Amino acid sequence: MAFSEINGARIAWQQMGRGPDLIFVHGLAASRAFWFAAASRLQQTYRVTLFDWRGHGYSDRPDSGYNPLQFGRDILGLMDAAGIERAALAGHSYGGAAALEAAVIAPQRISHLALFDTRITRLQAQLRLHDAPLITEVEKEIAAEHDTDWASLPQVGYLFLETAARMRLAGKITKANDDFSPFGEGRGAVRAAKAWLDLLDQTSARNELDQAGAEQAQIAALNIPTLLMYGEYSRCLKTANELRAMWAHARYIKLAAAGHFFPIHQTEQVLPPLSELLTQ
Repeated sequence: MAFSEINGARIAWQQMGRGPDLIFVHGLAASRAFWFAAASRLQQTYRVTLFDWRGHGYSDRPDSGYNPLQFGRDILGLMDAAGIERAALAGHSYGGAAALEAAVIAPQRISHLALFDTRITRLQAQLRLHDAPLITEVEKEIAAEHDTDWASLPQVGYLFLETAARMRLAGKITKANDDFSPFGEGRGAVRAAKAWLDLLDQTSARNELDQAGAEQAQIAALNIPTLLMYGEYSRCLKTANELRAMWAHARYIKLAAAGHFFPIHQTEQVLPPLSELLTQ
């Protein structure tokens, strides 16, 4: 593991393998461990870079800088620090939104783009609990914990994660380790939950995360080989449909019976289409 000062934050990162550059980008309330299984498989063919976002994992937690544009700049700053001129980006959830920002800022530096269950605020301003075709038992359990009108809440994501984190620390989540469960990744679950609450409580992240990034016209102008992979039960399908309408060149896959966190639980389903993209 290495550390580099990037845009005012000390960022933890690592590389494995040799070949064309591929950078995996994790989502909010996670760490580079989210992509470790996929990276381990692909290191035979690619030089794979993993990193922890500012405020996540082993990276610093500065007071500010938690918006899609800054995260996009951080990806490009990491590329500079690691000596990467051009790379493929594969991002999950908010990590995909950040990867998109990096591609808008410097399209010449991004060879391929893979977005996994990503919501783009500019294309999908609202994220409601019932936007998913299925609400699972663990999601019902989390929603029942917080006294709020979830049906009328226009942005369910961050409060839902916060509620799940507090339940995880209190030992109240009874179902986990599936595509639908935040903080369900085994031994690191409690640590990740505490880190997420610290980020919300001690920085400006709560007010920055939902800021819109690139304009719709800028997104539409991108012409990079792209994979869009979403779970059947995703709340982000509106974003998927908007991107499909913009990008005739993109390949779209809806993974059957999958929830938001499918890349970590269904790595074997993710790798073939990602590998196919990278050969284009």
